[in-house]
Amino acid sequence: MEQEYGNGWTEGVHPEDFDRCLKIFLDSFEKRKVFEMEYRLMQHDGVYRWIFDRGVPYQKDKGGFAGYIGSCIDVTQRVEAQEALKFKLEEELRILKGIIPICMHCKEIRDDKGYWNQLEKYISEHSEVQFSHGICDKCLKKYYPETAD
Repeated sequence: MEQEYGNGWTEGVHPEDFDRCLKIFLDSFEKRKVFEMEYRLMQHDGVYRWIFDRGVPYQKDKGGFAGYIGSCIDVTQRVEAQEALKFKLEEELRILKGIIPICMHCKEIRDDKGYWNQLEKYISEHSEVQFSHGICDKCLKKYYPETAD
């Protein structure tokens, strides 16, 4: 408990969270207002856990500011669940961005402006691909049966 008095609580704060937390605390301390913040705090075993920290100013018997009474709640599971959800949503967006509307009959592709374009034109405009045209055996027999033999 002695480590928690004064600014001792900052010793276990993750280096990436330290400046932000100290700013929130000092700004609140100066204004004597309630503060809330989340940050990573090192446990006794060296593992960081996410903490929700809330401090409320309290007064001495005669009304003078006496410091803060606070509480810390381990919110690691919630933070990790939010990060997993964010990753999943970003993954779904990447997949959706990769979907190209294509006509099932003529194989034209609808562009971002809603216009239909030939497959080759669309791909050429959106990549560095160049096409060399040929004809497959199936189409050769169907459309040019006289030369398929």
